[in-house]
Amino acid sequence: MPNDINLNITDDSGVLSLVDCAAYRTFVSEDWDYDGITAHFQTQMSLRSILVWHCGDGGGEYSVTFRDHITSDTGYREVVGAIEATSNRLHLVSYNALTMAAQFEDELLPSKHERDLVIAVEPGRYNVRIVQLYNPDKAGFARKRKPHFLIELALGQSAIWSNVAWALE
Repeated sequence: MPNDINLNITDDSGVLSLVDCAAYRTFVSEDWDYDGITAHFQTQMSLRSILVWHCGDGGGEYSVTFRDHITSDTGYREVVGAIEATSNRLHLVSYNALTMAAQFEDELLPSKHERDLVIAVEPGRYNVRIVQLYNPDKAGFARKRKPHFLIELALGQSAIWSNVAWALE
């Protein structure tokens, strides 16, 4: 990933994720509930196959810029976590796609409409820094500026997330 890569993703719930689709176990249950899918995310985050974060607003279209190095760029808030690429790609995935795959065993990730939301990487463990560049409490005004998120990846070790980032804020 020699230059910044800009991707746009839509999600109705305001929850986004970075996923190693080759390693992430998708199916939870045909009748999963929020506690069940959250526990599933926690397990998969401990295996470094996914990072999930809440945008803090009601959803919509998000613009995301990816970088192949860590910077000191600042925003409204940031979080650092670990993911492992078992192949040469990671995908930006919506909560909508995660929940469909959680409910139906034959639903795969990436979903058809998100297949192009891919980041080419070398296989390995990554330190991932996610910076939210707008205040979700002022989303109407602040979201007019783009990008909305900056995601920086660098080979290395980082803390494993135990919860969906920013879900309780």
